[in-house]
Amino acid sequence: MAEQQPKVVRVTVGIMLMAAFVLIALSLVTQYAGSWGVPYFSFTSERGSPCKNKLTGFTCSPLTLADLEFYGDVDLPDDSMMISGRYTATHDYQLDAAVNVPARSAKTALAALNDAYGDCVPGHPSPLNTKGLRQVCVVSNDDAIVDRTSEPSSRLYVVGTGVRRDGSRPIVLTIKSR
Repeated sequence: MAEQQPKVVRVTVGIMLMAAFVLIALSLVTQYAGSWGVPYFSFTSERGSPCKNKLTGFTCSPLTLADLEFYGDVDLPDDSMMISGRYTATHDYQLDAAVNVPARSAKTALAALNDAYGDCVPGHPSPLNTKGLRQVCVVSNDDAIVDRTSEPSSRLYVVGTGVRRDGSRPIVLTIKSR
């Protein structure tokens, strides 16, 4: 018959196996906790933005252009460059972003903004610093009056844009749910 190992060795090996199991399980949980929505753990959105869960939602910052297009429901030119962006989702959501579009795509970007949000609102204050800009356009529904027969919009937005001397188009978007 085979000789049994001393009790001390068996207990030590058992403790090491249990510790290894706990460490592996803990590493798996911490790796996926953010995508499972566990508060205070980080994750990366499906479109590449780094996000962090909060107790009642999550915040993504800085945003990728793909996330801006997804959350903002707008199709900007692919050569647009994100300056800054933040998306916060709780029971409501808020999107704040600044984008720069090169001169070669400036007209396409304005057409995309008008398609997504509507026409320019004359006389509306711009969320964008307009110094040095021409062709300033503000698209907004923050003061929209809806008749009682139609559904009110589910979001409020103010989008400001213009054209710089070099032909590039800065865009500032603020979108909030109602």
